Amino acid sequence: MKLLVASAEGEAFFDLLNDVPDLEIVYASTPDEMMTHAADVDVIYAKPTPEFLAAAPKLRWVQAPSAGVDFLMTFPDLVESDLILTNTRGAHGPSIAEHVFGLLLSLTRAIPTCLKWQADRQWNRNQQTYRLPREVMGATMGIIGFGAIGRNVAKRALAFDMNVLAVDAVACDGAPYCEEVWATERLQDMLAASDVVVVAAPYTNETHHLLSTAEIAAMKPDAYLIVVSRGGIVDEDALATAMQAGHLAGAGIDVTEREPLPADSPLWELPNVILTPHLAGSSFQKERRCVEVLRENLLRFGRGEPLINVVDKRAGY
Repeated sequence: MKLLVASAEGEAFFDLLNDVPDLEIVYASTPDEMMTHAADVDVIYAKPTPEFLAAAPKLRWVQAPSAGVDFLMTFPDLVESDLILTNTRGAHGPSIAEHVFGLLLSLTRAIPTCLKWQADRQWNRNQQTYRLPREVMGATMGIIGFGAIGRNVAKRALAFDMNVLAVDAVACDGAPYCEEVWATERLQDMLAASDVVVVAAPYTNETHHLLSTAEIAAMKPDAYLIVVSRGGIVDEDALATAMQAGHLAGAGIDVTEREPLPADSPLWELPNVILTPHLAGSSFQKERRCVEVLRENLLRFGRGEPLINVVDKRAGY
């Protein structure tokens, strides 16, 4: 079995693959280098290009180094092919869930404001600023998308004594973190009941601008919005307009529809928005978990066993 590794995701842990039986590994860091190996590889660890697929007659399986596979939306040849596509679902959950609470607690505890005071050497403890922080205990967190990321977020929400609601495109059992997972048709019900809304769904045709003007208006005026899965699910113009009008207490945004976020985006200047540059899924522990998923699937593939994390290419997750 010949594996082409064309992603740096987890490169510090590629030695975990050394004991996979009958495995030949080749590496590529550019599209041209990928093409030199296309003719005889069985597996690729990367997001392939259409040109690569056309030149890879022996390719049987694509292991994406990410959990999100929204590249499928512009890749009909891969969707219609017999190729197996797997992702690293589950590897990113702990890191992203911690980032959710990093953003949320920064907003509720007024950390950005305090950092500005620190830069100005101001000790602004008075009757007005004393009441800026809020507690999350007892608040309701609504989670959009209750897959591996959503469940990791919910697990931590319970540790903060929060209540958890969730909606998902696929009917699922929320236990032990959520008593009931509603269908996406009840999204507005969940938004109206939530003090914090976390976007943890994959980006697909169905989730494009899932949160736009009407949905943001349905949220409580003092609610928080945390966006960590993929850009494009939130209509950023609608969000900025609502927040400029005083709707929502704050937003923590790690992913945007265009990355890098354009310099003229109003989100840059909103005082109650925290922007992080698609870092929620980042940690060296996560990188190891990605390679562990790849290793497990290589072992299964070699034994002719079903792979884990197989993606429904038509659904996009």
